[in-house]
Amino acid sequence: MQLPQQGQHYLGPITDTKRWDNFSSRDDDIFICTPPKCGTTWTQAICALLVFGKVDHGQQPAVISPWVDASSEPIEPVLERIDALPHRRFLKTHSPFDGIPYRPECTYLVIFRDPRDVFFSGQNHRDNMKNQKLAAAVFGDEESTFDEFLVGTPNPLAWDLQTLPMLAYILDSYWPYRHLPNVHLHHYSDMTRDLRGAIGSMASETGVDISDDQLDAFTQAASFGAMKVNADQYAPNGGAGMWKADSKFFANGTIGQWEDRLTTEQQDKFLVRMGELLEPEPARWLLEGGTLDR
Repeated sequence: MQLPQQGQHYLGPITDTKRWDNFSSRDDDIFICTPPKCGTTWTQAICALLVFGKVDHGQQPAVISPWVDASSEPIEPVLERIDALPHRRFLKTHSPFDGIPYRPECTYLVIFRDPRDVFFSGQNHRDNMKNQKLAAAVFGDEESTFDEFLVGTPNPLAWDLQTLPMLAYILDSYWPYRHLPNVHLHHYSDMTRDLRGAIGSMASETGVDISDDQLDAFTQAASFGAMKVNADQYAPNGGAGMWKADSKFFANGTIGQWEDRLTTEQQDKFLVRMGELLEPEPARWLLEGGTLDR
């Protein structure tokens, strides 16, 4: 089987995957690969617990786990900070697999979520951002509707606006490589239903040995309630004035929040569109999660 290849440039108001061009990997690097609002910050928090081996590590995961392909600052100082990190590195990306480096020695944690929950979580996220122009580049403006979320064709050189076709496109980029020993797909719903099991799986996938007591403590620390209480530590740019309220970054970590908010017609349109965009197996998994055959 052919290995993943970095060959596509993704460019938008936020993303520029050419920023990876001068990135130097380490064999134990962890790549956290998710579309927005699919569990990125959650997985960063879990990785921090695993890397430092304790709850009171005192780090802000989003600070020490940089978003490399986000063009919010020049790439040179970002790479310098990454190269200087003394601990095992875990790096964030929202890009498709063909936009980032692939190294057989590294570990890729790939997280997806029911797109209907992604849409409503994205609306909350957008409304909590002070920079509404930036928010609209990813989640649409205040007039954006669920029906508009269903349409469009992803364009790598007009990237960032999150839609159902974009989510399907990103899943399609990772799905063929789910059997590789260093590529691990996780679903937000499974993490919600069994966080302890998800953390245990990620520990095994990243080669980290933890005790049962550590696993219990990490499960509590990475719960939605605990992260919301400690939003100044866990929210990206917590305390930096990016959000109207840091705690609202963790607005609603539940699954199925769409059920009372979509009409029957909208739900039917969504399922039809899913069938147009994805084959049955990845479409089912994107909605339901569950264990994948490796």
